[in-house]
Amino acid sequence: MFKHLVSELKETLICLKAGQVTLGYPFVPHSPEGEFRGLVRLDMEKCIGCGACANACPPRLITLEDTDGYRRLDFNLTRCTYCARCRDVCPQQAITLTGQFETATPDLSDLHIVIQLKLIHCRRCGKVVGTRRAALRVKNELAQKLEIDPDEIEWLNLCLDCKRLTALERPGLSKEVSV
Repeated sequence: MFKHLVSELKETLICLKAGQVTLGYPFVPHSPEGEFRGLVRLDMEKCIGCGACANACPPRLITLEDTDGYRRLDFNLTRCTYCARCRDVCPQQAITLTGQFETATPDLSDLHIVIQLKLIHCRRCGKVVGTRRAALRVKNELAQKLEIDPDEIEWLNLCLDCKRLTALERPGLSKEVSV
């Protein structure tokens, strides 16, 4: 009993010497460190709906669904582990992680992000090619690099199979392939 009491007194003295070692949070605001990974933010203007984020997400909280001519990306942030893989794989840098770590809310819709992008279908067979925003971005970048009018790039609205068939139907290309 006496041994236990001495041990407790030693521990008390050590703690008194150390002084205050905890933060005054939640009474005093606390800002996170530099590379802190907090709440996910999606820039809807940059997103092209490629789905790379949905493929990279370990807890599978990002779902991608094509229905009624639209691609729907659904972020359910209630299960987010803040690993930042979605941010790392996004080709358009549309996903960022904020410094916000206080995500408690009475309304679960605050932790839900939904974006819908219009799909384009193959002119020839009707399969989904991708989102309109992605096709326009690629078309504009190609036209700028090739220094041509974006309307001249018509093959972007074809699926991969129809692009192959169209290439084989061109006389110059079919001669090269048959040789």
